[in-house]
Amino acid sequence: MAGFAKYERSEVQLSAWKALTPAAREVYMRLKLRCFAEGKRLNNNGSVFRSPRDLAKDTGLSVKSVSAGLADLQAKGWIIATGAWSLGLDGKGRTATWRLTMLASGAKPPFKPPTREPERWSEGYDFPVPVYGSYRPKPRKARIKNVTPNPNRAHHRAPIGRTHEAELPENVVEVRPNRKHGGGQ
Repeated sequence: MAGFAKYERSEVQLSAWKALTPAAREVYMRLKLRCFAEGKRLNNNGSVFRSPRDLAKDTGLSVKSVSAGLADLQAKGWIIATGAWSLGLDGKGRTATWRLTMLASGAKPPFKPPTREPERWSEGYDFPVPVYGSYRPKPRKARIKNVTPNPNRAHHRAPIGRTHEAELPENVVEVRPNRKHGGGQ
């Protein structure tokens, strides 16, 4: 697709932009590009559509990363769903439609002014995520907590061989060779 979408300095300096994941930033720029690229209308903001699969092809990301990016964009106020995705009776799906809040919307002049939700966003007070909410990324602090090592897991291993349990410290586990699969005699 030919065209370009520019990074606005005023948008990039917002805390809502800095809190986005890199995948969400890329998805936003692709949606912004689609705002003026589809059809012959001047502005289709409010009816921008692109399925997560198509966005994944466009960006080179996985479908799950794109869906998480869409959820993150909704939470920070960058996009609002104007129509939810649905599966028709014939088995063909319809993707969700979006309105980018930092751009004017409407099919023809006079355009509706942008609502600028990201300017009102603050850490810990996310906007509701009605579409793709199950893909919403965890806050960065929570991600770090999930990576902490398991306290029940032993980090030191005893040497191979027979050792009495009384000689081993509490946090050390004895490792024995697996004799069934060629690990011993």
